[in-house]
Amino acid sequence: MNLEQAVQYLDSFINYEKETDQAYPEAFKLDRMRAFLKELGNPQNAFDSIIVAGSKGKGSTCQFLSSILRMENLKVGLYTSPHLVDVRERIQVNGLLINEIRFVDQLTKFKKALEEYSWRKNPPTYFEMLTALAFCHFKEMKVQVAVLEVGLGGLYDSTNVAPAKVAGLTAISLEHTDKLGKTVSKIAVQKCGIIKGREIVVSSSQAPEVVHVIEDACENREAELVRIGKDIRIQERNFGENFQRFDVRTPWGSFYDLEINLRGSHQMENAAVAVGLAKALERKARIQISEEAIRQGLMDARWPGRLERVMDRPRIILDGAHNVDSIQKMLQAVKRHFHYSDLIVVFACSDDKDAQGMLKELENELNCLILTQSSQARALPAKKMEAPEDGGKEVFVEPVIKDAITKAKSIAEPDDLIVITGSLYLVAEARQLLLGGI
Repeated sequence: MNLEQAVQYLDSFINYEKETDQAYPEAFKLDRMRAFLKELGNPQNAFDSIIVAGSKGKGSTCQFLSSILRMENLKVGLYTSPHLVDVRERIQVNGLLINEIRFVDQLTKFKKALEEYSWRKNPPTYFEMLTALAFCHFKEMKVQVAVLEVGLGGLYDSTNVAPAKVAGLTAISLEHTDKLGKTVSKIAVQKCGIIKGREIVVSSSQAPEVVHVIEDACENREAELVRIGKDIRIQERNFGENFQRFDVRTPWGSFYDLEINLRGSHQMENAAVAVGLAKALERKARIQISEEAIRQGLMDARWPGRLERVMDRPRIILDGAHNVDSIQKMLQAVKRHFHYSDLIVVFACSDDKDAQGMLKELENELNCLILTQSSQARALPAKKMEAPEDGGKEVFVEPVIKDAITKAKSIAEPDDLIVITGSLYLVAEARQLLLGGI
């Protein structure tokens, strides 16, 4: 196989990131994943793991954490999802994507293993294939620590087969209610499925009903709970358009005048969770995490498509906010970091998202709204979205993303700000277009 054929082969497996009618948790039982990994030699046992679940911020937290660990001269694997442009973005070692040759070789080995009749009857999913590929690559590359971002939920996620020494829980909110539960408490139960017993659990600040679930899970599984706001304290210093500075006090030491380049006050909390996880790993794996590694790792961390500034004239920000809470956080960050006259929003989302809820949050802040849609199968058609009721807002419908961006740029004055948001699929396509020079 070449790279194109390998990607086509991977795409032939059912992809629940693009499907909405799967039975949960029946479609996500871990027995199949464990059996597949056993056939591959249980590569997930070849390195120490940290697993991170949550509704928001887990990707940023994983980026911060892997960057910190790399600064300690550790060989670090990073597994995240989804990707923006290239599926290989999901699997990295020391900041480098898995190369084409290794990607193809691993999938060729998988194809041979899956030719057996038993696997043809019950093949892995797209996400299980990628998770197994990540574990095999990490083992082959002799990774010392793997940072694993949970895909969906936690309890039944394929990443949860890894014997993690440390677990992280970022902010938990309503999401995937058709699969994870109709209440935040029920969703929290699924997220807490990553707590297996006797590890250190570092949690973001959470709603009271979530805190109770996490505390019970940790107590029942003899895990040590460390919470932002209680055991880990954050003190903001100052911020600008491209930076934030703050202090973090943890049970394992205090760190002053830390700096990150990711925007939004919520990113300070994600960074603090990453610091806590790094120091927790220090205790569980007996490795040293220096203050300098923490300082430099946080400063060097990047996370494309999350409040990312991709153009200056006009100023264009990309943010993959995909639920009401994420839109609120995005708006807070935009107002915090940028000064502008009018806010022009290009919006699209998937058909299983709360489009009206997100648009309601946006309508009080924007001056102009351009509705569009991504090219993925689950995209909500732009013409089916209901525009804000406020008659004073300019609203345009441009189903083609390129046309939507062109419209936004034609409207924008020098002091205006364009934000492209509502879906990572939208952000991925817009990013390619903008960096390609449209």
